[in-house]
Amino acid sequence: MAPYRELAPPTHLAESVECFWIIEADESFRHRVLPDGCADIIFARDSGKASLTAVGTMTQFADVQMLPGQFSLGVRFRPGMWTEHLGVPGPEITDVLLPLESLWGARARALQEQMADCVSPQQCAEVLGRALRPAASRTPLQRALAWMEANPACVSLDNVCCRAGLSPRQFRRICLQQTGISPKLLARVLRFRKALAQVQAEAGEHAGLATDCGYFDQSHFIAEFERFAGQTPSAYVRTAR
Repeated sequence: MAPYRELAPPTHLAESVECFWIIEADESFRHRVLPDGCADIIFARDSGKASLTAVGTMTQFADVQMLPGQFSLGVRFRPGMWTEHLGVPGPEITDVLLPLESLWGARARALQEQMADCVSPQQCAEVLGRALRPAASRTPLQRALAWMEANPACVSLDNVCCRAGLSPRQFRRICLQQTGISPKLLARVLRFRKALAQVQAEAGEHAGLATDCGYFDQSHFIAEFERFAGQTPSAYVRTAR
């Protein structure tokens, strides 16, 4: 696995942020990033050069080449909880990476300079955390999205719409605006994310996993896993890093 670790968010961000994450490369390797329904802000530093990037919700995997000495730190926003932070509607940055400066202007430039001067990953996370404003109380839609995230194997979109107090048409429109993808695709991504976690935890023992994660059968599970990971579950376990 990649030299990857996570840090819990500070209390004032816990509603909107899942975690801060860190990758430090001692050697060259390819890191496969998989769809998770989230959006990120990523700070990267390599050979003295620094950058801040906004990454929208992903609908497909992406391979990132890490080089020796390269360092990346990101903040991962929960589904539907990042548009206020980034200041842009979800569909505008779906599957897109763009400089944070294009969204925040001088605020991003000042933040990048502060983070470039940090001496440790923890200090970088603290600086980035202080730059993010606490999110407002969750809306009914955001509470419904949180329920989807917590129960990815048993999502009924009719049930989720009822939880949000919205018609299916309203829910689809607002979900797309807040997450960058449709409710149906988000449900598939969240179900895949649950399956991925179990594949990683069970070290190749996949019997019964399809049913546990809400797939119709084993072939459905494998097809969906290949759709989002680019590999079968067994191949992913062998090659992931």
